Amino acid sequence: MCQFGILLPKQNQEFWESCRENTIEIHPTKYPIEIDWDGIQKVCKEQGVVLKFFMDSDKKQEVMTKMILNPKGNSNPFQSFIGCTLNQCAQLYEGKLYPSAYIEHFNKHFSQNLQITSLDFIDIHKPNLAYQEILNFMAKPLPFCRYCDTMKWQHIGEWKDSKKDISEYLG
Repeated sequence: MCQFGILLPKQNQEFWESCRENTIEIHPTKYPIEIDWDGIQKVCKEQGVVLKFFMDSDKKQEVMTKMILNPKGNSNPFQSFIGCTLNQCAQLYEGKLYPSAYIEHFNKHFSQNLQITSLDFIDIHKPNLAYQEILNFMAKPLPFCRYCDTMKWQHIGEWKDSKKDISEYLG
């Protein structure tokens, strides 16, 4: 799973213990934002947890990918899933694992209505949730995939802050 990793230094011993017991590796992406990567590496090493940077790079991510959304929701979910570079990158939010947990912020900011259904996440607190169930969930297209137009995703050059304009997300 890939995320920023900015909260790693604040994790308690229970978190680190769980990582060790479950052989969890941490694979953050090095975005060019202010993060103490050396401190994070040190904490992970002290805690005996493997830290590997996403895309096996010690360099900061210097290019951006424009991930085109289709607000009409009429993309082929299977084709979107197959073309997705993020389908191995789950987001954990309020105890649920999503492919796109933060779409509510996009919807609110741009007055959109891209809908997450109960089939678009898995509750990690579900009684008797098996690891295989999580793997099965992550290995198939979800209803939300209909909002992605992965065939139009493109590298757009140097990493820069968002202008918070909807054109950054549409084709």
